[in-house]
Amino acid sequence: MRGLPHQYRPELAPYFKDAFANHVHLFCAGLMTAASALLTVAEPGFWPTFGLVFFGFSLVLAEAVRRKRLDDKTRARLEPFLLRLRPGDVDGYGWLLRVLADLDGRTPRGRRRSRVALDVIVADERLLEGLIVHCRRREISVEVFAERLGRRGAGGLAPALASLHADGRAREAAVLVMGRRVRPAHLPFLVERAVDWVPEVRAAAHEVLRTRLGQNLELRLRARHAYERVARRKHAPALAQLIDRA
Repeated sequence: MRGLPHQYRPELAPYFKDAFANHVHLFCAGLMTAASALLTVAEPGFWPTFGLVFFGFSLVLAEAVRRKRLDDKTRARLEPFLLRLRPGDVDGYGWLLRVLADLDGRTPRGRRRSRVALDVIVADERLLEGLIVHCRRREISVEVFAERLGRRGAGGLAPALASLHADGRAREAAVLVMGRRVRPAHLPFLVERAVDWVPEVRAAAHEVLRTRLGQNLELRLRARHAYERVARRKHAPALAQLIDRA
C-alpha cells in the first residue's frame, strides 16, 4: 500500500512461484477429475472410479493449500500492527483501518480475507480495545465501512467496523447486518452496541443477542468474555440479565 509507514509494512514470503505451482496443480486436478467423472458415467468400472476418487482428493488438497496460502498472506499483512502498534498511536490505527479496507471485498476471495482479518483483530484484545476507544473519541473514521453496509456480498468485517461509527443510524444499520449472520468474532462489537447510549442501537443489539445466544454455545461464551470489558458501563446490567437468561 502506497505511503504505508515502514514499521507497518509486512515481510511477505515469495508468493508468485508457489502460487503458480498451486494453480497448475488445481487446474490439472480439476481437469482429470472431470475426465474421470465422464469415464465413470460412460464406462463404469474400477479404474474410472479410482481415478475419480484419486483426482478428486487431489483437487480438494490443492484448494485447501490455496486457501491456507491466502489466509497466511492476510495474517502477514496485519502482523506488523499486532507487533508494533501502540495504544494512543492514532495515525497507526488510521493506517490499520486503511489496510483492513483494502483487505475487505465482495468476491469470495475478498470475503475470506475479511473473515480472517476480523478474527485476527478480535483475537488481539489490546488492538481491539484501541480501535473501539479511538472510534468512540472520533479520532479515527470508519466511514468507508459504513458506506459498504448496503453493498451486496459484503463480508463480515465491514459491519463489525461500521458498528463503531460516530452516527447512531450507521451503528444501528451495522448491528442489523451482523444480525443476519452472526459470527463469533462479531460478539465484541455486538456487546459494545448493547450498552450504546442511543436506545435504538441498544435495542437492535439486544434483539440480535437474544435471538442468537440461545442457539450457539460458542456465541454465549464469547458474549460472557466480551461483557467483562463493558461491565461498568451504564447499561451493562440489562445486558448481563440478557446473557444470563440465554
